[in-house]
Amino acid sequence: MKILLFLLLVSLNKTAYGGKELAVTIDDLPFVCGRYLPDVIESDKFRQILKTLQKHKLRVIGFVVGSQINEKNCQLLDEFVVEGHLVGNHTFTHPDLNNTSVERYKSDIIKGENVINKWVGQQKYFRYPYLHQGSTESKYHDISEFLCTGSYINVPVTIDNDDWLFNKQFTDALNRKDSSLADSIGRAYLAHMQEMTYYFDSLATTKFKRDVKHILLVHMNELNSFYLDQLLKWYQAQGWRFITPKEALTDSVYRVQDTYIGTKGLSWLLRF
Repeated sequence: MKILLFLLLVSLNKTAYGGKELAVTIDDLPFVCGRYLPDVIESDKFRQILKTLQKHKLRVIGFVVGSQINEKNCQLLDEFVVEGHLVGNHTFTHPDLNNTSVERYKSDIIKGENVINKWVGQQKYFRYPYLHQGSTESKYHDISEFLCTGSYINVPVTIDNDDWLFNKQFTDALNRKDSSLADSIGRAYLAHMQEMTYYFDSLATTKFKRDVKHILLVHMNELNSFYLDQLLKWYQAQGWRFITPKEALTDSVYRVQDTYIGTKGLSWLLRF
């Protein structure tokens, strides 16, 4: 009887979150702003996102653009790491590999690494700006091998989206003091994120006939200081379980051979 009850509870728990698992990653730290907020306000927005992550008990990787670090905002990364989050390299100037030479791109990675080194743990993580991994075979393989030689793990994305575009529209509306428009853009953003989640999760189950450990990309921006909490609440209401990016990367889906060579920045699920 006890065994049957235990199996029933396990079954109910699995049904409760449907086997869906999600890791969150955040690009463009310390902060990417569409309306040039004062430093103190940017810091407040950054800390609001930190509080949201803490509220939902998330541990994330934040990918830093090295050139954006200065004496005024470096403390934010201290706070980020103290909260248990990991710092990854997002290059120094956020160049587009599509129109940047291999040598210049490598140099930019190294410059970014030098800036963030004090916040990086034992394992080094990297994310390609724009998710552009090489428009030619030589670029793709040269940078991939360079990252491997430097002991970097490239962190791909399964649930891609256009939060950066919604952020631009949202901050433009706020700058014009049009709160009604800003609210409507925020609601549209949440709907967009739900749509993208359904699409890429369906794509994953179609390709692999199972649930995969998803990796979500969002940005450290003003939009998410307002709406990340609501987005994470939606995932929880849908039964998703939050995991760390390190846990997500144990999924064999990330060991499938990447066969895409081209100019697009794609979800990992569209790269093979």
